[in-house]
Amino acid sequence: MSTTDRPIVEFDHHSAEFHDHRYSRWAEIRKCPVAFNPAYGGFWVVSGYDEVNAVSRDEDTFSSKYLPEPVDGISYMGIIGVPRLQGIPPAGIAESQDGPHADLRRVINPFLLPPAVERLEPFMQQSATWFLDQQIERGAMDMVDDFTNPVPAVLTLRMMGLPCESWAHYGEVFHAMTAHEAGTPEYMAATGLIPGMVEELLTIAAERRRNPGDDMLSAVLSVRVEDGRPLNDDELISVLWNLVGGGLDTTTSLTSLSLYYLEAHPELRDRIIADPSLLSTATEEFLRYWSVNETLTRTVTRDVELGGQQLQRGDCLLLSWLSANRDERRFERADEVVLDRSPNPHLAFGVGPRRCIGMHLARTLFRVMATEVLARIPDYRVDQGGTRFYQGNPELFGMVHMPVTFTPGPVVGVERPF
Repeated sequence: MSTTDRPIVEFDHHSAEFHDHRYSRWAEIRKCPVAFNPAYGGFWVVSGYDEVNAVSRDEDTFSSKYLPEPVDGISYMGIIGVPRLQGIPPAGIAESQDGPHADLRRVINPFLLPPAVERLEPFMQQSATWFLDQQIERGAMDMVDDFTNPVPAVLTLRMMGLPCESWAHYGEVFHAMTAHEAGTPEYMAATGLIPGMVEELLTIAAERRRNPGDDMLSAVLSVRVEDGRPLNDDELISVLWNLVGGGLDTTTSLTSLSLYYLEAHPELRDRIIADPSLLSTATEEFLRYWSVNETLTRTVTRDVELGGQQLQRGDCLLLSWLSANRDERRFERADEVVLDRSPNPHLAFGVGPRRCIGMHLARTLFRVMATEVLARIPDYRVDQGGTRFYQGNPELFGMVHMPVTFTPGPVVGVERPF
């Protein structure tokens, strides 16, 4: 197929206009589930459920690798978007090459499998109860700053073997970098904190090399690459950045957005309160509906046909998980939240060899936090005027602030968990 024969779709996924109307725009784009966008040097847009699913399962043909220099005539762009901004380091395990990727998943997996997650659930519950205790007598709080941000943060740092007391510091950096557009004062303030955070991480890592513990950081430090050497400082930081950032941001976003939706649809909130068992299927439905990891990119490693289009070696792909999970050819009432939707084969965690390693943890933590809120402050009301969503990030979606008011309640009085 010549370049003049391929279907063209033109949009700027970095623009405020696209961001504000992306659900309807993706519905239009999805009419041709594999199409070419000439913007930013040109890339293929994969928006249909079946096509996104196929790409995700074929890591050999559609590579997640990022390599700063071309190899065998291919520039491997990684997963972080089109275009890849200058200075963005490799995204740790998500963009590592075949051998290191498998080794990293092997040592991290034991901390994230269902039995390990089950052992962590009491800590999740205690943390959720304690943080809500700090606000419940006031009758008002910021759901993001005071609850959905700190609970995943302390859990992530505990699992990593990092000081839980630093949760606010880490949360400030990671949330600002994902929530605000590059160049804004908030983004620049966050990036200014990175050198000190990197130094802190390397200092802790050096101590952990001398005295390994039963934590994820020690496990990562045990990985050997190439000729048997350990990860160097740059490689280690990229892996830790990926693990900490993933733990701090995505579950926070999912929980915040879902609680926001339930307040706007009180009949659904009332159904879950009356029948908490619905939260199991509701978890999967909110994962599908919000798809907080909205897009990722891939590099084509060989000539291949996809969705009736001929792709060439070295082409770039933009995958839309958000669009795939709203594909009306796969999901009835795709733009609605159906609490008891079953089956629900959503792609919110990806599929195939790069499926999200923290999916069991995310599901459990979401249910713990949602249950705590719905049980203790069931009448929470969102201040729409003070609510702020992420802007300028086509890869991730979430909430910056969500002030709420509610009927004050009693403190449970659990011990501070960290």
